[in-house]
Amino acid sequence: MRPPTLQYFYLEKPMTLLILISLISVFLWIGKGDFYTKGEPREASVAVSMIEKNQWILPEVYAGEIAYKPPLTHWLISVFSLPQGKVTPFSSRLPSALAFLGLVVFSFVFFGKNLKFQDAFLAALIMLTSFELHRGAMTARVDMLLAFLIVLALTRLFRWEERKKLKGFPFFITIILGLATLTKGPIGIILPLLVFGVYLLLLRYNFRKVAGKLLPIALASLILPFIWYILAYQTGGKAFFDIVWAENFGRFFGMENLNIDYSLGHEEPWWYNFATLLGGFIPWTILLFISLFTIRYSKKIPGIKMLWRLFIRQNKIKLFSAVAAIVIIGFYCIPLSKRSVYLMPAYPFISIFIAQYVLYLTEYKITTSRIFNIFIGILASVLSLIVLLTVIFPVIDPVRLASVFTRHEKTLTDIGTIWQSFHSSKIVYALLLCVLVFSIYILFKYLRKKNYLKALYATIGAYLAILLVLDGSFLPAYKDGISVKPMAKSIRNNYPVKEDNLFAMCNLKEYSNMYGLNFYLHNHLRDFEKEQPGEGFFLTGSNSFEKVSEKYGKVYRFILLEEYKNKSRDGEKVIQLYSFKKSEP
Repeated sequence: MRPPTLQYFYLEKPMTLLILISLISVFLWIGKGDFYTKGEPREASVAVSMIEKNQWILPEVYAGEIAYKPPLTHWLISVFSLPQGKVTPFSSRLPSALAFLGLVVFSFVFFGKNLKFQDAFLAALIMLTSFELHRGAMTARVDMLLAFLIVLALTRLFRWEERKKLKGFPFFITIILGLATLTKGPIGIILPLLVFGVYLLLLRYNFRKVAGKLLPIALASLILPFIWYILAYQTGGKAFFDIVWAENFGRFFGMENLNIDYSLGHEEPWWYNFATLLGGFIPWTILLFISLFTIRYSKKIPGIKMLWRLFIRQNKIKLFSAVAAIVIIGFYCIPLSKRSVYLMPAYPFISIFIAQYVLYLTEYKITTSRIFNIFIGILASVLSLIVLLTVIFPVIDPVRLASVFTRHEKTLTDIGTIWQSFHSSKIVYALLLCVLVFSIYILFKYLRKKNYLKALYATIGAYLAILLVLDGSFLPAYKDGISVKPMAKSIRNNYPVKEDNLFAMCNLKEYSNMYGLNFYLHNHLRDFEKEQPGEGFFLTGSNSFEKVSEKYGKVYRFILLEEYKNKSRDGEKVIQLYSFKKSEP
């Protein structure tokens, strides 16, 4: 009996193939690499408080700071961490990885039942390879889980209208919306129902009927999160209320207008969302850019009425997808705070249109497709040479090689950091290199045979091999190289720091919080300003200490013990450890 081929999985077991690709490209590597930004350890520290301090309703994340987001993601992290008895990068990133898998699989099923199989399958592969979703899948944040739940709710709402014409009450959908709200707040209800409401109006449903159907769903969806909000308010009081108000309303109306002393960060202009979409869909935006110079343009520019007719006359699944993408992107242009991850719920609905356009280019614009295929092949070949000559047979100094192309000091430092932080054996890198080289061979084999559809899938395979090498070797080495974990280890080994004697400032408007350092110090940082201790150890950034000294220099005597260079994206560039003691009156 012959073993099953890749074509067998593509034709007979596409779901199995998508899950297999996800497991290899994401789940294989989510535990590799320390935390190196402030977002991941901030979420992980919430789970630490849940497990170690039994704070399951409103945990503390940093020196008494209340968790910013509702707790569903952190509950999941805690559950996944219980078998090993501690929170790790793997258990912290697992909810995002699982949500990503669910997003890809459910999107494939949704589109596969309504459109051509090849369109749906390619859209799923585009999601698997897009930069933003791939990064979100390997990051310990709440946004990927939110994206999955929103998309799941939207697909169920579509089915409700298509099959039952809004008859009955969709209890299952209210549970999904409630879970989405427990992930990141009321946006988990507002956004899906807004998308669905606009879609129903375009289907010529009466506004009163739409409102009458969606309002009970919204109210029912609030029941589950409302219980948590009440319990959390009983625990956190006004401090909790201010955070909820700022996170959910302040970002739309402005903190000054709501009289809230709170900083959201990430304030960007409206066009920022479109720029992040272009970056988020790499490498596919490269193909779209190439096509701008190879397709023919009609001299007759369609008017607004014609464009509207083309838009409204699409089949229902494409109309729904277009509405979802437009409403989600448009909605997130309104808040002051903007981040690329906010747009992830729109990615499946954009991916289906990209997939159809890519298939059109592959069939009718062969030159465009070949340029893209060759570009990815060259990219994979260059990466193969880099791995071969710098890791397996290290005959080239990567820093010296990079200095030929750039003099940027931070870039050269980062490359040196990666080089010094490789931990895996050469056998691992040799295996990764074999996968990469094999994918290049398959790609150019189909290009020579002029089988451009297979070449397209081989190109995706080559790009997945690139991600495999980067995620399995270079990126973990980079993360470990700039992580604050060694700094935390040095502090614990050299000084008698404990849970009750290690302090920091907890005021984001005035100081820079060190979430990574807090996590690797077992969540032991306490609020200096709130507790006003008699003596102990104090951690701060070098710039922040000037403010501390001005405010408390007459009350406390600070002695500098150590100064650490901080390469991570968390806290200031120089971290200082002081011992302190209250001055005698």
